Amino acid sequence: MQKTIKTLLLSHFYVDIVFFIVSSCVLLIQWNSLSVDHRLAYALFITMCLHQIEEYRFPGGFVWGFNRMLFNSDQPDRYPGNRLSSIFVDIVAMFLAAPFLYWHYSPAMAMCFALFALIEVVGHLMFGILAFRRYHSQGKETIYFPGSFTSWIFFAPLGIVLVYELVNTGLMTSAQWWWTLGSLVAYFAIAFAWPTFGFMDKNTPYVFDEEPREGYYFKKFANK
Repeated sequence: MQKTIKTLLLSHFYVDIVFFIVSSCVLLIQWNSLSVDHRLAYALFITMCLHQIEEYRFPGGFVWGFNRMLFNSDQPDRYPGNRLSSIFVDIVAMFLAAPFLYWHYSPAMAMCFALFALIEVVGHLMFGILAFRRYHSQGKETIYFPGSFTSWIFFAPLGIVLVYELVNTGLMTSAQWWWTLGSLVAYFAIAFAWPTFGFMDKNTPYVFDEEPREGYYFKKFANK
């Protein structure tokens, strides 16, 4: 069973690729029939696919940096965040969000996408500053953190414009705002905090055991 779970956890990269291709095709095919806010929501979802690839593969090292910067972990490849908790945080959230994008779209869901994107922008800025302060003496010259490129180049403008579009067109009613805020609170409590801290285990078998374990980005600093 453990071996099967490990194999499933390695599908992270491929799930992102499939979602990217499918969502891009649907967006282009349905472009003329979609509202501006719906197009922007698609763009944010597609960016999230690229964002996760940047965090975990090119250059990778997001979870290693997250564990190291926020918790000063001495086992950042597995504690407190590990491969199992990462799947729940990222991939499960993608599967939950996709139906609301494809078939049950609403302004509230679009606002969830927009606010989450802006939270990502702020979060990566914070992580980048912490990493810069920690590794500046070892040659780190920027506040880049794995995931920062897609956050700043795509999430920031798309998120801001989507918030403007939804508010300016009057699509966000009181009910829509409550639905948005409730969904975000539920997501961070159930799909982020619970798996991150619920699966904490220094002896977990679900480690980021591919090399380099720090991702290609932090390898040059972690070994100094």
